Amino acid sequence: MAKTIIYPAAIDYLSILGKTTESVLAMGITLYTATASSVAENANAMLMAVATVVERLARDGFSSTEEHMQFCATEICGLMEAVRGAADALEADVSDELWPLPKYQEMLFIK
Repeated sequence: MAKTIIYPAAIDYLSILGKTTESVLAMGITLYTATASSVAENANAMLMAVATVVERLARDGFSSTEEHMQFCATEICGLMEAVRGAADALEADVSDELWPLPKYQEMLFIK
């Protein structure tokens, strides 16, 4: 989901922000660009965390199911939380119209 749903939405939004900023700058107006920077940083952080999860999931050779489950609980869970953290930050920044999933706010207060 992070790579195929959330990341494309973030990049689409970043593209819109970039085009808007460029056209406004052509008129001599300066816009606040912290949102664009935040989207870029969180999209990058999310994909880096996903890559780490994929790399760590490739580990094998566990001596028991218990060892494997402990590995997942202690290492994979934390890495997945990093993915989730970046995705949550993107959810807060990306336009509602472009966000492809129900936002947390929408799930709490069904319209």
